[in-house]
Amino acid sequence: MKDIIIIGAGPAGMGAAIYAQRYGMQATVIDQKTGGIMVENPEVENYPGMPGKSGSDIGMAMQTHTEQLGAEFLPEKVLAIKLNTDKTFTVKTDWDKELQAKTVVIATGLKRRKLGAKNEEKFSGHGVSYCATCDAAFFKDKMVVVVGGGDSAAVAAFILCEFAKKVTIIYRRDKFFRMKPPYLKKLKSKTNITTIFSDEVVEVNGKDSVESITLKSGKTMDVQGVFIEIGFDPQLPFATEGFTLETDEKGFIKVGADQMTNVPGLLAAGDITTASNKFYQIVTAVSEGAISADTAHKYWLGE
Repeated sequence: MKDIIIIGAGPAGMGAAIYAQRYGMQATVIDQKTGGIMVENPEVENYPGMPGKSGSDIGMAMQTHTEQLGAEFLPEKVLAIKLNTDKTFTVKTDWDKELQAKTVVIATGLKRRKLGAKNEEKFSGHGVSYCATCDAAFFKDKMVVVVGGGDSAAVAAFILCEFAKKVTIIYRRDKFFRMKPPYLKKLKSKTNITTIFSDEVVEVNGKDSVESITLKSGKTMDVQGVFIEIGFDPQLPFATEGFTLETDEKGFIKVGADQMTNVPGLLAAGDITTASNKFYQIVTAVSEGAISADTAHKYWLGE
């Protein structure tokens, strides 16, 4: 019987593991990769004490800290969480494991939202990408577009403009509403980034890879890359057995101020939750993880 199982090795999950270990609880962290979507950011400017570090650097530092305290990492995929009759939990993984735990923290974060354009899935990995950090270098001297109008779209454009010949941001509204002022200022300084407002990508065209896109306005653009940055959806890629997890209308897990879900002993932390005003930041994810570990410890002691 494990003290606490944490599903997800992003900032929230590792924050929970660090505090759990310090409370004397043996933490088991389950995830197929470490760092979550944070690792896709080449430069994090607002995490206290680590200005200018990449998301990957911060993720590695968090993992090292977590492991030094004795947490266990399992590179597996969780298939289901079962509530047992004695109010403990069974966590089932794709390695045919059934792990028993007194408490569980769900910290699975977000997944990138798909655009829904025609042929989007067909060209995924062949010109259509959801990660500029991962794929920008493949588009050296190419023409690319970024679809979206928030901070993530701006970051993707900044990464791509270092490689691509030209980057065009396509946004369905008539101006940027959600982009932070520093990003707006930086966009104006980039000579190879342009913007198309009030239009949408409706179709991706090509033979073996992306060759052009068709816009809602009817215009066709010759491009070799389409980077989609239109937001995120909550990620709950496992089944639940013996209980129903309460979520909001968009699928985010409802939690109290103590990060407890509607199921005693089952907590949630980070971007997957309704907490922190849905302010998707590393600092809030880590803090929610810490709070969830504190609550789990009290629950563990029977307080």
